[in-house]
Amino acid sequence: MTDILLTAVLPIFAVAAFGFIAGRTKLFDLAMAAVINRFVFYFPLPALSFNLLATARFDQFNWPLLIGYFLSEGSVYLLGLLIARLVFKRDWGESILLGVAAAYSNHVLFVLPIALTLFGDAVTLPIVAIIAVDSLFMVGLTMVVMDIMTLEKPSFSAVISRLSKNPTIVALLIGLAFGLLKIELPKGAGVFLSFVSATTAPCALFALGIVLSNSNRSTPIALPMTMSIIKVIVHPMIAISTIVLGFQITPEVARPALMVAAGPCGAMAFVMATNYNVRVDAIAKAILFSMVTSILSVSLMAAY
Repeated sequence: MTDILLTAVLPIFAVAAFGFIAGRTKLFDLAMAAVINRFVFYFPLPALSFNLLATARFDQFNWPLLIGYFLSEGSVYLLGLLIARLVFKRDWGESILLGVAAAYSNHVLFVLPIALTLFGDAVTLPIVAIIAVDSLFMVGLTMVVMDIMTLEKPSFSAVISRLSKNPTIVALLIGLAFGLLKIELPKGAGVFLSFVSATTAPCALFALGIVLSNSNRSTPIALPMTMSIIKVIVHPMIAISTIVLGFQITPEVARPALMVAAGPCGAMAFVMATNYNVRVDAIAKAILFSMVTSILSVSLMAAY
């Protein structure tokens, strides 16, 4: 547990903590946080999305495992969305992104390092497969919905025009083509994509810290706490039901997916909320709360 804390949890907290300190000391303000997130949305995130799919080898994926995981993730996404909308009366845009927060894990920076520390390279392929397909469906489809919702006069041509200007959607589609056709990227392109992609999560977490430093302390915590509980408790329970019990996959094979299900809320919902002008306070706090509680949940799934 101490090794997990020192190697995977505290480094992530440190980036958000520096953002929090920068916000409290007025070195950075909310406008600067918005600029950082805009940078993430238009440059590192498309690079990361393209790289994940372009280098994915779909023929090596364990598809029953992936289908079981994404059934559980879709269920949690819908649950979080409906609770935010019907119970907490949030608007549709925020409810959708709270659903993303409840379902989409911080698999790249949090779960993967922990899994590699505990189990070695054997866990790399299933977790990378989840990350790749997650980027295509959870991120891609959510952005499609958000783009449609933000149009003043939705029409087929307007939707296509908006999507064609969304760099992440374009990057996902091109990356998918590269991956399916097994087109090898030039070495220089790979270095560039990896270099740019590496800035995605740190920049998003730093901006998250700035936003948290400026959040209203009187804001109720019931909503973010509920999303955190759904993420780190409900999601792994549904994942066990679908993957282990439903698809009859052994716990040893299912373990990487179960650890991802038990991981904290990813920063993706926060990045999208900022760029689509959606309220971010509940999403930011849900990410923070789930980072703390997922230490135990991921450890339990690792021992399952």
